[in-house]
Amino acid sequence: MFNLPPLTRLTEDEQEFILQFVINGGSLKEMASITGVSYPTVRNRLDDLIEKIKTNR
Repeated sequence: MFNLPPLTRLTEDEQEFILQFVINGGSLKEMASITGVSYPTVRNRLDDLIEKIKTNR
C-alpha cells in the first residue's frame, strides 16, 4: 500500500493555513490579524492540526 505524506492528507483549507503560517514566519499574532480571528482561536487551530498530523503519521 502506498502511504501519502502527512501534510498531503490534510484538507485544502488545513494545508493553506499551514502555508500561510510558514509564510508569516510562524507568527500566531500575524495569522490572527490575517484571518480576522483571535489569537487563542489561531493557537487552537494550530494545536488541532499538530495533533492531526501526529495521529496520521
